[in-house]
Amino acid sequence: MDPSLAAELTQLARLAEGDEESTAVLQRLVDHAISLVPGCSAAGLTVSAAGGGLTAAVSDERITSCHDVQFRPDGSGPAQETLQHNEPRRIDDMAREARWPAFRAVARKHGFASCLALPLRTDLVPSAALNLYADRSDVFAGTTHDVALLFAAQGGVALDNATLYFQSRELIEHLQQALATRGVVERARGLLMSQHHLSSQEAFALLRTQSQESHRKLRDVATAVLDAHEPGRGSSDTPWNPVRHRSPATRPLADDAPRT
Repeated sequence: MDPSLAAELTQLARLAEGDEESTAVLQRLVDHAISLVPGCSAAGLTVSAAGGGLTAAVSDERITSCHDVQFRPDGSGPAQETLQHNEPRRIDDMAREARWPAFRAVARKHGFASCLALPLRTDLVPSAALNLYADRSDVFAGTTHDVALLFAAQGGVALDNATLYFQSRELIEHLQQALATRGVVERARGLLMSQHHLSSQEAFALLRTQSQESHRKLRDVATAVLDAHEPGRGSSDTPWNPVRHRSPATRPLADDAPRT
């Protein structure tokens, strides 16, 4: 194999780096298929879904038409069977092929003479298929078939890595948000302790009670406290309105509360 092609295939596993959306990874996978698989003139990626399959990415709208005819209720075709059976399907010549007449009619209308559907082996996403199309017959045979198989194998790795990448990034974002929320709540608790002579437990109980009775998130209540006591902030849409309560754990905070 051409060393440059081998290097390009290896790089597929890093498709997710720098992308903001998972759909961008799928689109880049399709685009790479056209550039790396000899003779491939168009490509699409389908994923399994209730009732059949969904088109996740295409090189152009011709592929959408070819997929739509396969995944309608009475449809069939190489992409549909590859998703269903997790096995490759190939048409060397649309004119000679006897299977899938409705699909072949649409494919030939768009100028395709051959196609190859390959399963993407992956554990982390619904089953997926890479569908390659060519405007010449007998394209996906011999060496080109081998290259396509290698591409599909690396494509499955790319999807797995992309899934882990976006899951990890989402987890980091959630952790960052949780830390930010904790910081706001701790500042509000400290302010209430200082301004109203409350213990740490009493200040937090007051924040929590206000959150529950006003049906707002604890972070939003804490932000309102900071806005009320720190001039110029004004970041909360709802002003701080402490709830009057006399539970054993907290002292009342209302008009008769100690002031500083």
